[in-house]
Amino acid sequence: MQLQRSPAEPVLTHGRAILLFAVMCLIWGLTWIAIRAGVEALPPVFFAACRFLAAGPLLLAMAWFAGHRATVRGHGFKIFYTAMLANTVCYGTLFWGLRYVPTGFSAVINLSLIPVGVFVIAVIAGQDRFSWTRMAAVALGVAGLFVMFRGRAAIDPSPEALAGAVSIVIGTLSFCLGSVLTRPLARALPALVLAGWHCILGGAGLAIVSLLLESPTLDLFAAFAQPPVLAGWAFLVFGGSIVAYTIFLRLLVAWGPTAASGYSFISPAIAALVGAAVLGERYTAAEGIGALIMFSATFLMLRTTGR
Repeated sequence: MQLQRSPAEPVLTHGRAILLFAVMCLIWGLTWIAIRAGVEALPPVFFAACRFLAAGPLLLAMAWFAGHRATVRGHGFKIFYTAMLANTVCYGTLFWGLRYVPTGFSAVINLSLIPVGVFVIAVIAGQDRFSWTRMAAVALGVAGLFVMFRGRAAIDPSPEALAGAVSIVIGTLSFCLGSVLTRPLARALPALVLAGWHCILGGAGLAIVSLLLESPTLDLFAAFAQPPVLAGWAFLVFGGSIVAYTIFLRLLVAWGPTAASGYSFISPAIAALVGAAVLGERYTAAEGIGALIMFSATFLMLRTTGR
Protein backbone atom coordinates (compact mmCIF):
# COMPACT_ATOMS: atom_id res chain seq x y z
CA MET A 1 0.00 0.00 0.00
CA GLN A 2 1.44 3.36 -1.03
CA LEU A 3 0.61 6.45 0.99
CA GLN A 4 0.48 10.13 0.15
CA ARG A 5 3.82 11.88 -0.25
CA SER A 6 5.43 15.19 -1.08
CA PRO A 7 6.47 15.45 -4.76
CA ALA A 8 10.06 15.78 -3.53
CA GLU A 9 9.96 12.73 -1.25
CA PRO A 10 10.23 9.00 -2.10
CA VAL A 11 7.18 6.77 -1.86
CA LEU A 12 6.41 5.83 1.75
CA THR A 13 4.81 2.41 2.11
CA HIS A 14 2.61 1.62 5.09
CA GLY A 15 5.16 -0.80 6.53
CA ARG A 16 7.98 1.74 6.24
CA ALA A 17 5.75 4.39 7.79
CA ILE A 18 5.13 2.13 10.81
CA LEU A 19 8.89 1.61 11.19
CA LEU A 20 9.58 5.35 11.00
CA PHE A 21 6.81 6.00 13.52
CA ALA A 22 8.48 3.57 15.95
CA VAL A 23 11.84 5.31 15.49
CA MET A 24 10.23 8.72 16.08
CA CYS A 25 8.49 7.53 19.26
CA LEU A 26 11.72 6.02 20.60
CA ILE A 27 13.75 9.18 19.94
CA TRP A 28 11.18 11.57 21.35
CA GLY A 29 10.75 9.29 24.36
CA LEU A 30 14.49 9.59 25.04
CA THR A 31 14.55 13.37 24.60
CA TRP A 32 13.09 13.76 28.11
CA ILE A 33 16.45 12.67 29.54
CA ALA A 34 18.37 14.94 27.16
CA ILE A 35 16.19 17.95 28.02
CA ARG A 36 16.57 17.24 31.74
CA ALA A 37 20.37 17.19 31.40
CA GLY A 38 20.30 20.56 29.63
CA VAL A 39 17.82 22.49 31.75
CA GLU A 40 19.59 21.48 34.97
CA ALA A 41 22.53 23.62 33.84
CA LEU A 42 20.97 26.18 31.46
CA PRO A 43 17.82 28.31 31.26
CA PRO A 44 15.25 26.15 29.43
CA VAL A 45 14.22 28.54 26.63
CA PHE A 46 17.87 29.39 25.99
CA PHE A 47 18.67 25.68 25.75
CA ALA A 48 15.78 25.10 23.33
CA ALA A 49 16.87 28.05 21.17
CA CYS A 50 20.42 26.69 20.97
CA ARG A 51 19.05 23.32 19.90
CA PHE A 52 16.92 24.65 17.05
CA LEU A 53 19.41 27.24 15.82
CA ALA A 54 22.02 24.49 15.51
CA ALA A 55 19.69 21.99 13.84
CA GLY A 56 18.26 24.39 11.25
CA PRO A 57 21.44 25.10 9.22
CA LEU A 58 22.42 21.42 9.40
CA LEU A 59 19.04 20.39 7.98
CA LEU A 60 19.32 22.89 5.11
CA ALA A 61 22.88 21.68 4.39
CA MET A 62 21.61 18.09 4.27
CA ALA A 63 18.81 19.20 1.94
CA TRP A 64 21.37 20.84 -0.37
CA PHE A 65 23.52 17.69 -0.44
CA ALA A 66 20.38 15.69 -1.23
CA GLY A 67 19.75 17.90 -4.26
CA HIS A 68 16.93 20.02 -2.82
CA ARG A 69 16.76 23.79 -3.13
CA ALA A 70 16.40 25.65 0.15
CA THR A 71 14.33 28.43 -1.44
CA VAL A 72 10.67 28.48 -0.43
CA ARG A 73 9.10 31.00 -2.80
CA GLY A 74 5.40 31.32 -2.26
CA HIS A 75 5.58 29.52 1.11
CA GLY A 76 7.63 31.94 3.20
CA PHE A 77 4.84 33.48 5.27
CA LYS A 78 3.19 30.09 5.92
CA ILE A 79 6.52 28.65 7.06
CA PHE A 80 7.02 31.65 9.34
CA TYR A 81 3.70 31.46 11.17
CA THR A 82 3.73 27.65 11.46
CA ALA A 83 7.25 27.85 12.93
CA MET A 84 6.05 30.47 15.40
CA LEU A 85 3.08 28.31 16.41
CA ALA A 86 4.81 24.91 16.59
CA ASN A 87 8.15 26.06 18.01
CA THR A 88 8.30 29.58 19.45
CA VAL A 89 4.85 29.99 21.03
CA CYS A 90 4.69 26.31 21.99
CA TYR A 91 8.06 26.04 23.73
CA GLY A 92 8.02 29.58 25.11
CA THR A 93 4.68 29.14 26.90
CA LEU A 94 5.40 25.54 27.94
CA PHE A 95 8.69 26.42 29.58
CA TRP A 96 7.20 29.50 31.25
CA GLY A 97 4.41 27.35 32.64
CA LEU A 98 6.88 24.76 33.92
CA ARG A 99 8.27 27.41 36.25
CA TYR A 100 5.04 27.21 38.29
CA VAL A 101 3.51 23.77 37.51
CA PRO A 102 4.94 20.36 38.54
CA THR A 103 6.33 18.23 35.71
CA GLY A 104 3.77 15.45 36.18
CA PHE A 105 0.82 17.79 35.99
CA SER A 106 2.24 19.60 32.96
CA ALA A 107 2.79 16.24 31.23
CA VAL A 108 -0.88 15.33 31.75
CA ILE A 109 -2.02 18.65 30.27
CA ASN A 110 0.39 18.65 27.34
CA LEU A 111 0.31 15.01 26.28
CA SER A 112 -3.44 14.54 26.71
CA LEU A 113 -4.31 17.73 24.85
CA ILE A 114 -2.05 17.05 21.84
CA PRO A 115 -4.10 14.18 20.30
CA VAL A 116 -7.43 15.75 21.27
CA GLY A 117 -6.47 19.19 19.94
CA VAL A 118 -4.93 17.83 16.75
CA PHE A 119 -7.94 15.59 16.09
CA VAL A 120 -10.49 18.41 16.52
CA ILE A 121 -8.49 21.01 14.58
CA ALA A 122 -7.60 18.57 11.80
CA VAL A 123 -11.24 17.56 11.29
CA ILE A 124 -12.39 21.20 11.27
CA ALA A 125 -9.62 22.14 8.82
CA GLY A 126 -10.41 19.19 6.56
CA GLN A 127 -6.97 17.63 7.09
CA ASP A 128 -8.44 14.45 8.65
CA ARG A 129 -11.74 12.64 8.29
CA PHE A 130 -13.92 12.14 11.33
CA SER A 131 -13.85 8.53 12.50
CA TRP A 132 -15.52 6.99 15.54
CA THR A 133 -12.66 4.49 15.73
CA ARG A 134 -10.08 7.23 15.77
CA MET A 135 -12.06 9.23 18.33
CA ALA A 136 -12.25 6.13 20.53
CA ALA A 137 -8.48 5.66 20.16
CA VAL A 138 -7.85 9.26 21.23
CA ALA A 139 -10.15 8.88 24.26
CA LEU A 140 -8.51 5.58 25.24
CA GLY A 141 -5.04 7.09 24.96
CA VAL A 142 -5.99 10.07 27.10
CA ALA A 143 -7.38 7.69 29.72
CA GLY A 144 -4.08 5.81 29.68
CA LEU A 145 -2.17 9.04 30.22
CA PHE A 146 -4.25 9.88 33.27
CA VAL A 147 -3.69 6.38 34.68
CA MET A 148 0.07 6.66 34.09
CA PHE A 149 0.50 10.13 35.57
CA ARG A 150 -2.19 10.15 38.25
CA GLY A 151 0.41 9.90 41.02
CA ARG A 152 2.35 12.85 39.61
CA ALA A 153 -0.52 15.16 38.75
CA ALA A 154 -0.86 17.06 42.02
CA ILE A 155 -0.98 20.84 41.77
CA ASP A 156 -1.06 23.67 44.28
CA PRO A 157 -4.11 25.80 43.34
CA SER A 158 -2.24 29.08 43.68
CA PRO A 159 -2.68 31.97 41.20
CA GLU A 160 0.82 31.32 39.83
CA ALA A 161 0.12 27.60 39.31
CA LEU A 162 -3.18 28.32 37.59
CA ALA A 163 -1.46 30.84 35.31
CA GLY A 164 1.21 28.26 34.57
CA ALA A 165 -1.43 25.66 33.69
CA VAL A 166 -3.16 28.11 31.34
CA SER A 167 0.20 28.85 29.72
CA ILE A 168 0.80 25.13 29.11
CA VAL A 169 -2.66 24.76 27.57
CA ILE A 170 -1.96 27.69 25.23
CA GLY A 171 1.41 26.25 24.22
CA THR A 172 -0.05 22.80 23.56
CA LEU A 173 -2.93 24.13 21.45
CA SER A 174 -0.44 26.31 19.56
CA PHE A 175 1.53 23.18 18.68
CA CYS A 176 -1.66 21.40 17.61
CA LEU A 177 -2.69 24.25 15.32
CA GLY A 178 0.82 24.60 13.93
CA SER A 179 1.04 20.87 13.19
CA VAL A 180 -2.26 20.83 11.29
CA LEU A 181 -1.37 23.96 9.29
CA THR A 182 2.04 22.45 8.49
CA ARG A 183 0.60 19.49 6.57
CA PRO A 184 -0.01 21.39 3.28
CA LEU A 185 3.58 22.68 3.49
CA ALA A 186 4.88 19.16 4.11
CA ARG A 187 3.11 18.08 0.92
CA ALA A 188 4.75 20.86 -1.10
CA LEU A 189 8.31 20.90 0.29
CA PRO A 190 10.99 18.30 1.11
CA ALA A 191 10.97 17.42 4.81
CA LEU A 192 14.60 18.50 5.24
CA VAL A 193 13.90 21.97 3.83
CA LEU A 194 10.74 22.54 5.82
CA ALA A 195 12.28 21.22 9.05
CA GLY A 196 15.35 23.41 8.51
CA TRP A 197 13.40 26.63 8.14
CA HIS A 198 11.08 25.71 11.01
CA CYS A 199 14.09 25.22 13.29
CA ILE A 200 15.81 28.43 12.20
CA LEU A 201 12.73 30.65 12.48
CA GLY A 202 11.38 28.94 15.60
CA GLY A 203 14.82 29.02 17.22
CA ALA A 204 15.22 32.73 16.45
CA GLY A 205 11.85 33.40 18.07
CA LEU A 206 12.89 31.39 21.13
CA ALA A 207 16.15 33.33 21.33
CA ILE A 208 14.14 36.55 21.56
CA VAL A 209 11.91 35.03 24.25
CA SER A 210 15.01 33.94 26.17
CA LEU A 211 16.48 37.45 25.99
CA LEU A 212 13.24 38.88 27.37
CA LEU A 213 12.57 36.29 30.11
CA GLU A 214 15.93 34.78 31.04
CA SER A 215 18.52 37.52 30.35
CA PRO A 216 21.20 35.03 29.23
CA THR A 217 24.87 35.97 29.42
CA LEU A 218 27.91 34.74 27.52
CA ASP A 219 28.94 32.78 30.60
CA LEU A 220 26.15 30.31 29.88
CA PHE A 221 27.97 28.97 26.84
CA ALA A 222 30.63 27.56 29.17
CA ALA A 223 28.00 25.15 30.47
CA PHE A 224 28.06 23.34 27.12
CA ALA A 225 31.50 22.03 28.06
CA GLN A 226 29.85 19.81 30.67
CA PRO A 227 29.61 16.31 29.11
CA PRO A 228 25.95 15.65 30.12
CA VAL A 229 24.82 19.00 28.69
CA LEU A 230 26.79 18.59 25.48
CA ALA A 231 25.53 15.03 25.02
CA GLY A 232 21.92 16.06 25.67
CA TRP A 233 22.16 19.00 23.30
CA ALA A 234 23.71 16.83 20.55
CA PHE A 235 21.00 14.19 20.95
CA LEU A 236 18.27 16.83 20.69
CA VAL A 237 19.86 18.38 17.60
CA PHE A 238 20.58 15.19 15.67
CA GLY A 239 17.99 12.83 17.09
CA GLY A 240 15.10 15.05 18.13
CA SER A 241 15.21 17.60 15.32
CA ILE A 242 17.11 16.17 12.34
CA VAL A 243 15.78 12.60 12.53
CA ALA A 244 12.51 12.59 14.50
CA TYR A 245 11.07 15.90 13.30
CA THR A 246 11.65 15.11 9.62
CA ILE A 247 9.92 11.75 10.21
CA PHE A 248 6.99 13.59 11.81
CA LEU A 249 6.67 15.84 8.75
CA ARG A 250 6.61 12.84 6.42
CA LEU A 251 3.98 11.10 8.57
CA LEU A 252 1.87 14.27 8.54
CA VAL A 253 1.58 13.78 4.79
CA ALA A 254 1.23 10.00 4.82
CA TRP A 255 -1.16 9.55 7.74
CA GLY A 256 -2.62 12.94 8.54
CA PRO A 257 -2.11 15.01 11.73
CA THR A 258 -4.09 12.82 14.16
CA ALA A 259 -2.25 9.55 13.56
CA ALA A 260 1.13 11.29 13.29
CA SER A 261 0.55 12.85 16.73
CA GLY A 262 -0.02 9.38 18.18
CA TYR A 263 3.57 9.53 19.44
CA SER A 264 2.17 11.36 22.49
CA PHE A 265 0.78 7.99 23.67
CA ILE A 266 4.04 6.08 23.16
CA SER A 267 6.89 8.47 23.99
CA PRO A 268 5.90 9.05 27.65
CA ALA A 269 5.75 5.31 28.26
CA ILE A 270 9.25 4.97 26.78
CA ALA A 271 10.44 7.90 28.91
CA ALA A 272 9.07 6.29 32.09
CA LEU A 273 10.69 2.94 31.29
CA VAL A 274 14.05 4.52 30.49
CA GLY A 275 13.85 6.68 33.61
CA ALA A 276 13.36 3.54 35.70
CA ALA A 277 16.11 1.58 33.94
CA VAL A 278 18.75 4.31 33.61
CA LEU A 279 17.99 6.89 36.29
CA GLY A 280 16.63 4.54 38.92
CA GLU A 281 13.25 6.28 39.03
CA ARG A 282 10.30 4.45 40.59
CA TYR A 283 8.05 2.66 38.11
CA THR A 284 4.65 1.70 39.51
CA ALA A 285 2.05 -0.86 38.47
CA ALA A 286 -0.31 2.00 37.57
CA GLU A 287 2.26 3.38 35.15
CA GLY A 288 2.59 -0.04 33.55
CA ILE A 289 -1.20 -0.33 33.16
CA GLY A 290 -1.32 3.19 31.72
CA ALA A 291 1.39 2.30 29.22
CA LEU A 292 -0.51 -0.80 28.07
CA ILE A 293 -3.68 1.30 27.61
CA MET A 294 -1.75 3.86 25.54
CA PHE A 295 -0.13 1.16 23.39
CA SER A 296 -3.60 -0.28 22.75
CA ALA A 297 -4.89 3.17 21.80
CA THR A 298 -2.03 3.68 19.35
CA PHE A 299 -2.62 0.26 17.77
CA LEU A 300 -6.31 1.12 17.35
CA MET A 301 -5.44 4.49 15.81
CA LEU A 302 -2.88 3.11 13.38
CA ARG A 303 -5.36 0.50 12.14
CA THR A 304 -7.24 3.35 10.46
CA THR A 305 -4.22 4.78 8.63
CA GLY A 306 -3.82 4.31 4.93
CA ARG A 307 -7.48 3.39 4.50
